[in-house]
Amino acid sequence: MAILKNSLLKTIAILFTWWLCDPFKSKLIHGLSPTKTPAERSVVILYNKPPNVITSHKSDDSRPTVYEEIQSMRGFLPSDLNQLNLNFKQATGIRSKLHAIGRLDADTSGLLLLTNDGRLLHHVTNPNAKTEEHEHYLVSTSTTTMTTPTAPIINKTYRALIMGCHTEESLEPIKNDVDIGSNYITKPVDDLQIIEHPNHKSTIVSITISEGKNRQVRKMFHAIGSGVMKLQRTKIGEHLTLEGVQEGEWRVLIDSEVQRYLNWNIRADVAATIGSVPSKENRRRRANKSGKPNRRRRR
Repeated sequence: MAILKNSLLKTIAILFTWWLCDPFKSKLIHGLSPTKTPAERSVVILYNKPPNVITSHKSDDSRPTVYEEIQSMRGFLPSDLNQLNLNFKQATGIRSKLHAIGRLDADTSGLLLLTNDGRLLHHVTNPNAKTEEHEHYLVSTSTTTMTTPTAPIINKTYRALIMGCHTEESLEPIKNDVDIGSNYITKPVDDLQIIEHPNHKSTIVSITISEGKNRQVRKMFHAIGSGVMKLQRTKIGEHLTLEGVQEGEWRVLIDSEVQRYLNWNIRADVAATIGSVPSKENRRRRANKSGKPNRRRRR
């Protein structure tokens, strides 16, 4: 019985020692929170997605994903010559996961934004989000002090080749609320224009909407007895377009574009400042500024 008791006590002692030595637990014991992965700089990528490239992190078939295509660097448009021959991490500074700001169907081509900033993604894709509470939300200069700032709705413009030789009158129903199924009624479109009639059986239109439901544009035209044969997203907001970006190519938005067109302040990269140890000279300067005497080690 005594041998069993001693063995049990030894086991408890070993487990307790391991628990104390564990770095995660020891930080909690000393009143410190566990080390978190430092936030990295906000990056937004503008990509001209080709058809048959899927907006997903994994592909169930042979089709490539937008993330594979971007990280391959095949379509990268450098802003200067110093960015040539860089890998994805070096060119963008992204160490974490990249996420699409709104999906595009595999059959749909055109403008797709991607970011490593989760709060920015939520800000753009969810108009009802209270993003003005975030420190990176950029308050519009036109907002008065008497009103509460709200996140602007960022609309999307598409170029669609649809079935049938349509007129303004035949497309009138799609300008208003449209039942696209699943008990969902769309909001009125922001803009709808007929561009041309390639032949007597088809029409090319430009449509601008403020929503982003799954396959929404295709379902809207299907609801009025037409169908979409080809669809391309051409613009996000009023200024982000595919100008200078060919199919399969991508570029990194500059800070002013993110601030002006997405209403968001860039999050700085704090990785370089976390865990750094100040030099003796810096410690001496800080002590002089604070008025505290420098402590010297006793020998």
